[in-house]
Amino acid sequence: MKNLKSFLTRRPVLSVIILTISWFILIMLFAGIASSLLKKGFGDPIVLFIGHLAGVVYILLLLWRLGWLKVSGTARLGTYQTWLFAIGGTVYFALASLYSFFGKLSFDFANLVDLSSSGGIIALKIANSANEEMLFRGIALYILIQARGNSKKGKVGSVFIISLIFALFHSMWALSSGISLALGLLLVEALIISIWWAALVLKGGSIWPAFFAHFIINVLVAVQSISSQMIQPELNAYILLLLFSLPLGVIGYWLISRRPDSLSVNNSKQTITI
Repeated sequence: MKNLKSFLTRRPVLSVIILTISWFILIMLFAGIASSLLKKGFGDPIVLFIGHLAGVVYILLLLWRLGWLKVSGTARLGTYQTWLFAIGGTVYFALASLYSFFGKLSFDFANLVDLSSSGGIIALKIANSANEEMLFRGIALYILIQARGNSKKGKVGSVFIISLIFALFHSMWALSSGISLALGLLLVEALIISIWWAALVLKGGSIWPAFFAHFIINVLVAVQSISSQMIQPELNAYILLLLFSLPLGVIGYWLISRRPDSLSVNNSKQTITI
């Protein structure tokens, strides 16, 4: 494990890329196995849930073996101030997302109660959100900041790198529709919202406020789509969502660069608080 820790901190960007690729392959492998065994389509929520669950186990085992469960924010609940930030930001961006995609602020709770139609989606979004937070804002962000240091430049640079990788990863899912302006907008929006979620992790020393925000927004949009049509043209939805994400990105940058952090990082000489 010492050799692995040394490699992770000496080659942080390469390490994060390798982790992301291996994690993605594992998800696809287990989803493929589940699809075959359950005789369901690859896009079925339960199939994807199993794939993401495998990803969660992979990251948890790696964090445990490295001794990073607590320092990465995975085994911490976070501060109450951070949870207040997370709840406020989630309410704002959830409403913004509903308006951007469906042209209205209301949510059809009947879809949420009807687990026959939404149960698989909810399970998938729990596993998906936890999986991505553990990887991108958990172990990957910790690796980058541990290597780059606790200066403003180090923190902002680390958050930008991990947000860019997160955005590129999400854009991969939309590539089947071809390269378009909507894809570019999606990439920028994912990068901006990742800055906000990373700020929550750094401020509170925990991935769980970011998980809460990530899950609530994703599940509301996914469940609402059961009974509501996306606004047309779809490009307008991505433009609106990008505009609504900008305030959270600005606040996230301010939190990262101006306020003390709660996530502890160890280096070879001392323990520092970032």
